[in-house]
Amino acid sequence: MAQLANSTTGTSSLKAVQKPSAFKGEQGGEARRFLAAFTLWAMSQGSTLNHVDAMGNAISARDDQWIRAVLSFMQDSAALWATPAMEEITQGTTPFKGSWTEFRTQFKARFETVDEAVDAKERLRMLWQGTMTVPEYAARFNELSTRTGYSKADLRDRFYEHLADSIKDELVHTARPIASLDDLITVSSDIDVRVRQRRAERDRQRGRTTTPTTTTKPAVPLHTTPFTPPTRDPNAMDIDATRTREEFNRLMRGKCYGCGSTAHVKKDGGHDRDVCNYCRRVGHRETVCMDKFLKKPRSQRLAATEEGPEEPQVAASTSTSADAGATNALIAQLMEQQKALADQLASLQKSF
Repeated sequence: MAQLANSTTGTSSLKAVQKPSAFKGEQGGEARRFLAAFTLWAMSQGSTLNHVDAMGNAISARDDQWIRAVLSFMQDSAALWATPAMEEITQGTTPFKGSWTEFRTQFKARFETVDEAVDAKERLRMLWQGTMTVPEYAARFNELSTRTGYSKADLRDRFYEHLADSIKDELVHTARPIASLDDLITVSSDIDVRVRQRRAERDRQRGRTTTPTTTTKPAVPLHTTPFTPPTRDPNAMDIDATRTREEFNRLMRGKCYGCGSTAHVKKDGGHDRDVCNYCRRVGHRETVCMDKFLKKPRSQRLAATEEGPEEPQVAASTSTSADAGATNALIAQLMEQQKALADQLASLQKSF
């Protein structure tokens, strides 16, 4: 390998070459980069992988050793492709006809594109600077440009065409030479640094100008007169946050369901004609209204019969019996009045 002798100046100068990472079968650019990294590493391995002169300088590759070494880097899908070649080695034969050139040909056919130039041209056509820095854009551009076959002048024009507009705007005002691709990349990189620095300065200034500078005035109380709680009705029930029927009955235990007094029960309180100002029902006062306790809306209707829970079961049954007796007496009275009216009508008819 003539290039090997020309590019290798000694074993000591290549000791710093890093061992390439394993190749897992990536297509395209990754395969190309692996092959280049392996070649550089293998060239630095002295007599282990190369033929050397009396000074220890590598003069040509030992193809069979290079093939063995590169196959050991294959993993995943690449290992599937390399397995037949590894089996040949275990059987005492050398795969790829014992030629590194043959290995490169088959490797590229499997993992790289069939036509590198066509692939590189298409990828270069789709490459734009966008949000990348100029050095990042230039690195990707140079990786593809060497395989396109374009002239230096064509590459320079294509690089300029896909630069960001902010860089092109500044290139118009520069007096530095930008006729060649290398000069254009150098000047564009310097401009890119200044443009990004200026953009960062504007962002910092904008952040300072939008920072609020006014201070909040302390709130002035609307009322300076001390609050005096209203006088509480001693018979009013305590209302807490539970607001359930069970809690209402628990608070009313031992009290009159008509007024809240602890001196009597409802049937002895004479509340038959009391009308609640809150729910408009008959039989209790507002201070013991369950609707008010449950925070139901205030009723706007006329007084009606009492609804809702009464006193415990014994008191409720006694009150119901008393109400039934009063109703029966009223019905009997109405019947007597109706009978008297009938007698009067009969006497009037006789007089006619």
